[in-house]
Amino acid sequence: MTKLDRFARSAGDAIQIIRELFDKGVKVHILNMGLIENTPTGKLIITIMSGFAEFERDMIVERTQEGKAITKQKSNFREG
Repeated sequence: MTKLDRFARSAGDAIQIIRELFDKGVKVHILNMGLIENTPTGKLIITIMSGFAEFERDMIVERTQEGKAITKQKSNFREG
């Protein structure tokens, strides 16, 4: 069991890994989501939720980079 945003680096990776697990007969349980079944509905849910997880990760990275840039600007301003 794992959280979806910790499972893979991108939505495409997550979908590919989960399909491979389904092909091997492995049951996939995502924390906060439950058991994902190898059905059209299960595949739709994992596709949508993987997209949201990738978006969330990207937003965290973007905010972190913006915060670092602001901190650097403030540091440079204080030194000058």
